[in-house]
Amino acid sequence: MLKRLLLTTALLAPLPAQASTITVFATNSYGGGVLAYSEIFGYSTVLATGPDGLPVSGGVVSAFHSGNSYELAAHNVSNTIPDTLNIYALWQGITSPTGLLTVTTQMATDEYAYYPWYVSEAVYINGQGVVGHTQWYQGGPPVETFTVSPGVPFDLQLQLQFVSDGAYPYGDFGAYVIATLADPPPVHAPGPVVGAGLPGLLALVGGWLWRGKRKRA
Repeated sequence: MLKRLLLTTALLAPLPAQASTITVFATNSYGGGVLAYSEIFGYSTVLATGPDGLPVSGGVVSAFHSGNSYELAAHNVSNTIPDTLNIYALWQGITSPTGLLTVTTQMATDEYAYYPWYVSEAVYINGQGVVGHTQWYQGGPPVETFTVSPGVPFDLQLQLQFVSDGAYPYGDFGAYVIATLADPPPVHAPGPVVGAGLPGLLALVGGWLWRGKRKRA
């Protein structure tokens, strides 16, 4: 009985989604480049170069997953020129037992130095946008949940975008985006009808016996 209960619990729990590859990269108006082909934690690096090929943007980037949750975060981001910096984490070949998926998102700007910089976060499945938000302040939207039909396998891409004015002191911004993937909850069967089940069956049998006695009388 215990083994059957554990099996039932496992079947109803969200099933893990596994990715085969990850690419972390950054782009700006003058090009872009790969930051890593593996998950990274607190990786301090040059994020972009300018028209002369010299570094213009830097920061600390993390891109990793834990269970069904995938996260991209960047902090201490600076940019010495007026430009748009994009940081991406792309997980490819994610598998899931069903073709239907719920995506729960969390995103926010958690380091905001000054206006007029603004920061955006976005989530994509197979290149199609699921959700995106922009902040001119510290904070972000509430947790949101979406249902998509990505097919199997599928790709998940998280994006952070920093739009800078290039003015001194050149930044100190940070943001994160998290996507948690799960199979949709099971569709529950309708509850028992009042009067059905064993009590209803006993009442039905009792009625038959009473009618039989009346006929014999």
